Amino acid sequence: SPPPSPPPSPPAAPVEFLVTVGGGSWPSDVSWNLTCSGALIGSGGAPYSGTLSAPPGECTLDMYDSYGDGWNGDQWEGAGNTFTLDSGSSGSATFTLAPLPPSSPQPPSQPPQPPLPGYCFATSAVASKAVVDVPKIVGGVPVNPARKYTWLV
Repeated sequence: SPPPSPPPSPPAAPVEFLVTVGGGSWPSDVSWNLTCSGALIGSGGAPYSGTLSAPPGECTLDMYDSYGDGWNGDQWEGAGNTFTLDSGSSGSATFTLAPLPPSSPQPPSQPPQPPLPGYCFATSAVASKAVVDVPKIVGGVPVNPARKYTWLV
């Protein structure tokens, strides 16, 4: 007899993404429908801003312009994509909605350590430049306390 087939994999978690539509000169002419994996996920006009949720897979954006001259600068932005209807009364675009990467576990946090008197510690590499008043003794070398020193980090 054939070996048993593996159990079906669970469905992929839905992906949530922000959609904004607007920025053009005739938003009242704009309408759109978004279909992902065969299901209508969202629809609207311009201006629009909202969060949509869909399973990973192929999505089709159907774009409509009631006047028939395209979206005149309006853009549909969502899930890392930007689309517009350049001309005419309708058009469509397809894109793939990628699954979210698995979340990685957070590294254990270190308990905060009290600073040593007279020393400056960088706790992250976010700053591009630091200007500080240097204490009288730095690494055992006396310095002028009234002078400011700049370090690039």
